[in-house]
Amino acid sequence: LQAKSPNDLTRATAFLHREYEQTWYWWEAVELARKLVLTGFVLLIPEKNAFLRLMVATLVCSCYGFMLAAVRPYKRVEDNVLAVATSLVLLLLFLGTNWSTIFLGIKERYQGVDPADVLGFRSLNVIVDSMIGLVAVVLVFFSIGAIVAARRVAKIPTIRLVSTKQPPELNIVIGLTWHLFNSHIWSTGQDAVGNIKSELQLLLPDIKIFLDVDDLKDIGALEDYIQRSQVILFFLSRGYFRSQNCLREIRSSLEQSKPLVLVQEADPDKGGGALQALRGECPDDLQQDIFEQGWTHTVWMRIEEYQRVSLKTIAEAVLLCSPNFLDRTSLPLCVSGEPESQPLAFSKPCTLWASPANAGALE
Repeated sequence: LQAKSPNDLTRATAFLHREYEQTWYWWEAVELARKLVLTGFVLLIPEKNAFLRLMVATLVCSCYGFMLAAVRPYKRVEDNVLAVATSLVLLLLFLGTNWSTIFLGIKERYQGVDPADVLGFRSLNVIVDSMIGLVAVVLVFFSIGAIVAARRVAKIPTIRLVSTKQPPELNIVIGLTWHLFNSHIWSTGQDAVGNIKSELQLLLPDIKIFLDVDDLKDIGALEDYIQRSQVILFFLSRGYFRSQNCLREIRSSLEQSKPLVLVQEADPDKGGGALQALRGECPDDLQQDIFEQGWTHTVWMRIEEYQRVSLKTIAEAVLLCSPNFLDRTSLPLCVSGEPESQPLAFSKPCTLWASPANAGALE
């Protein structure tokens, strides 16, 4: 789990850890231990020391609540907020029970002593009503906080699964280092692949991407870098297939049967062009393996909205090669806040005109 390389055991036990952050995958054991203490172990304390049972339970709830607030083990921020809220509610209930026990003890054992002088409550009903009121306030306050936090997180532009609206769990095969290797030529592709890496790291925060300016230590170890990468991105621009180092990366990728993603530069001023023209620069013995095997292909535009589409295409290809999604053939993705992820509708009926002189406008 820590290596993000799932196996049969981690998949079979996913119901125990899928809701937690990778660092806190074992938190369910802590949760179960808390429940066992509160419902079972405190009963080992003799019944004559019932107040001690309450004190132990109160202490356990206090410590657990502080731990929850400090480590925030859940992936979803609203789950963390609600977990702290329920822990606080339970703590308030135990505190109310403590006060009720003390109130009754004073009333029974010390005749003539008014419990209100000690606790400030004139009757048991006042204690109960106060606890119910506090619990209601806590639940309302934290529910509002959970809703606000969830909406705030939803506005952060990250890639999410269309099916669940939650970020996908990105993992990697054991022994590999990078999810994606950017293969490009410096003269016409350096700025674009740098942008691809930085944007993907924002959209998929856990992704690890090899980029020469950041990760290359030894030019003679290109084949080793390819071997340690899960997916290889070929950035197709003018001169790419004429670079000896790029050809080394290409041949090594094909020899190792690495999954490919083809990203085509569209701007002629940046070394782009039609796919057929870029293919013409490719050695004949490589063309079939690169262009005729159905690899994921997308066009890299210099307009932000179009880039977002290309980034989702690249992200889908990377995710489909990760162990969690190997059984999938497609993985619809969306970016939080984009128009496609929101229902579109006119606020009132409208008339749409289509000119018969504009071929295809009506369709």
